[in-house]
Amino acid sequence: MKLKLLLLICIAWGIQSANAQCGTGSRYKDSVFASYTISTVTYSTVYNQQMDIYLPVGDTASLRPVLVLAHGGSFTGGDRTNDNTVTQLCADFAHKGFVTISIDYRLTSNGNLLIADSAIAEVLRAVGDGKAAVRYLYKDVLTNGNTYKIDTNNIFLGGNSAGAVLFMQYAYITTMSQLNANFQAIITNIGGGLEGVSGNPGYSTNFKGVINLAGALNDASWISRCTKPLVSAQGTADPVVPYNCGNPEYGLVPVTLCGLGQMAPYITANTSYYDTMTFVGAGHVPWQGNSADFNMIDTMITSFLYHVLCMPATPNCEVPSGIQEVKYSANISLYPNPASNLLNIQSSMFFSDISMVDEMGRTVAQANDMKTLNYQINTSNLSAGIYFVRINDAQGHIPAVRKVIIE
Repeated sequence: MKLKLLLLICIAWGIQSANAQCGTGSRYKDSVFASYTISTVTYSTVYNQQMDIYLPVGDTASLRPVLVLAHGGSFTGGDRTNDNTVTQLCADFAHKGFVTISIDYRLTSNGNLLIADSAIAEVLRAVGDGKAAVRYLYKDVLTNGNTYKIDTNNIFLGGNSAGAVLFMQYAYITTMSQLNANFQAIITNIGGGLEGVSGNPGYSTNFKGVINLAGALNDASWISRCTKPLVSAQGTADPVVPYNCGNPEYGLVPVTLCGLGQMAPYITANTSYYDTMTFVGAGHVPWQGNSADFNMIDTMITSFLYHVLCMPATPNCEVPSGIQEVKYSANISLYPNPASNLLNIQSSMFFSDISMVDEMGRTVAQANDMKTLNYQINTSNLSAGIYFVRINDAQGHIPAVRKVIIE
């Protein structure tokens, strides 16, 4: 009873804290803390799995939102320290006032990925590790005085490549009944049901939203009505995690994964709030080692998180009578680029909505409910710098994103 009462008190504080801090300047949007510390803890004593916790230095907030991120590496390599996308996101968002966490999880051998059941089991074991990491946070809040001053109402899960695959299964496998008999048998063999056996039993695994960078689901239809907020990015020519549906790792792993192209209609129809970015013609994790592309996803994630944290009234999600497949065949041109006074936008397919945001995700120009092939934005009043233009097709599906420089 005491634990339940304490949890209710934490929930009430979390709601007040997040909303109050959203009204205090640029927190969650800008780098307001000059530095951060990193502490390493063992979240799973069962399997000796660790996570790095990034804490903003000088932050006096008593409850802070949390990002729990997992690294890439095809479930065979990598760790919490060497995925540049994950570590850079952890650093960037710690500067913005988040508590950020990079986790390790159990890995397997390359040979095991060539056997379907072994590959599925590896992903499900990693999902169990991710759940143990989140339970560790709830356990610390309820039994250890909230060492890291986190807000359990605002825990966001995500990752890069394999790490995103991990947390997408975590987020969207919600009942055993949605899984086929083979999946159920594998989970039974692993033990622990959907919660896994990696430790910290009895605590919550609840979360607020998902950050999906080149991740995928075994079955896109698992994204069912009114699921939690989701932000996603992927290259359309990704050979490692299929953009549509197929076998990952250049077709070598005999398990189906369905990426953003296949998930898009379900996201559009069923998600309470979402944002997406497609890198047309790009391969796997184009933001890895490319500062311009990384800035694009960093900006998108910043905008997404700020909206979910600070604008609690999310759109209602309604399931349409039929879900249409999204097409991505439009050729879009922006010129001149760099621009000074006017920016012209041309598309081979009709588009309906245009928005232009700066590097911090702030909207500087917007036009909605159009049906046109051409549009012109007056840029004469904009400060010099890098901006991103988002163009939705006439059905309002996943937008194309283009970078433009204003002189």
